[in-house]
Amino acid sequence: MADGKDRSPCARCAEALGRSCCQPGPGERLATLTASDVARIQSATGWRRERFVEHEPLTEEEAAAYEARRPGYRGYFRSTAVRWGLRAERGACVLLGPRGCSLEAAARPTACLLYPFEPAAHGWTLAVERSGSPQLAAASGEPRCLAAEEAGSKGELRRSFALAVEDLTALIDRVRAEVKAHPEAVDSVKRRGSRSVARTAPGVRPARSRRARLR
Repeated sequence: MADGKDRSPCARCAEALGRSCCQPGPGERLATLTASDVARIQSATGWRRERFVEHEPLTEEEAAAYEARRPGYRGYFRSTAVRWGLRAERGACVLLGPRGCSLEAAARPTACLLYPFEPAAHGWTLAVERSGSPQLAAASGEPRCLAAEEAGSKGELRRSFALAVEDLTALIDRVRAEVKAHPEAVDSVKRRGSRSVARTAPGVRPARSRRARLR
């Protein structure tokens, strides 16, 4: 087996940072799903929706704050305040296997294929903060991406995922289209009291000792 940087950042992420994007920390949530994501996963696995989908009811204020914070998901909550997300069990996504995601790429949620990128109001942004180095990222205790920490530029980050500009644009367009087609949440899911999808109050960013940006 190849060692060090001969392995992809995804293959080295959990080892270098302590956990990967498939392993949420306390109070964190996994990828937001659309109805299109759910249909693909059900077709690939034969699982019932309840096996891999977590329904998270939000208040109207939290839903509005979520869309304001994540422009690619504007319209997701147009007729409901329930977020569909990947379910976690024992500290990891239910789809995570010994060698990574158990789904073929074609069946994976669009948000997962796009990560660590996500749509911005114009173009794209990073879905995760950067600490400036893998060492600082590992020590932060915050969600981080090893590829983003190791990349020196936006182009280098794209290349680490073998992702051309056209591919990235296509995935962003796909997210927007799937959000536009996303239906109401299932009738059996009822709203409950305030529960934020982030670890801080909606619209409030946690303090960072250092915030590094890609050029």
